[in-house]
Parts: sequence; C-alpha cells; structure tokens
Amino acid sequence: MADSTIKVPEETRDHLAALARERGTTIGALVAALAAEQLTAEQSRARVAEARKVLRERMGVTLTDEEFDRTPHALDRVYEVAAQNAQDTLRGRSNTA
Repeated sequence: MADSTIKVPEETRDHLAALARERGTTIGALVAALAAEQLTAEQSRARVAEARKVLRERMGVTLTDEEFDRTPHALDRVYEVAAQNAQDTLRGRSNTA
C-alpha cells in the first residue's frame, strides 16, 4: 500500500499525534481506523435497505420505503412492538407451564 500525505492544520496534527500516542498506534493507523468507521452515502443507503429487508422478512413489518421515510422513528416503534410481542409470548408460556 502506498503512503499519502495530507495537509491538516498544526493543531489537528498535534491532536491526532496525542490520540495515536494514547492508543499505542501511529497517526496513519489512527486516521485509517477513523476513516474506516465512517460510512459513505452509498454504504449507508445499503445498510438501510438491508435493515428494512430484514424487518420485512423476519419481523413481518409491512411498511413501505415511503412510510419508513415519512416516519423518522419507525424503527424505534418496530423495536417496541417486537419487544411487546416477545413479552406477550413469554407471558403465554409461563401461563401454560
């Protein structure tokens, strides 16, 4: 892998150097790790699409993409419903035991 040089303000370089030192690594390795944590717009779209696919296939969620987009907290509500369903299932098991 070829190395590259990037220009950053001196304060940024010093901050990166301090972080790298604290973590026992190099500035280059630190920058590579930080960059790897950030999703590109395409990667983010792909993860959202995959999450929606899983919700539909495994949890029976019938929301369309448009409904997901119009409802910013739809995923939170899906998790609430799933948790409630799990609790209901567990209660049903304990009542029959």
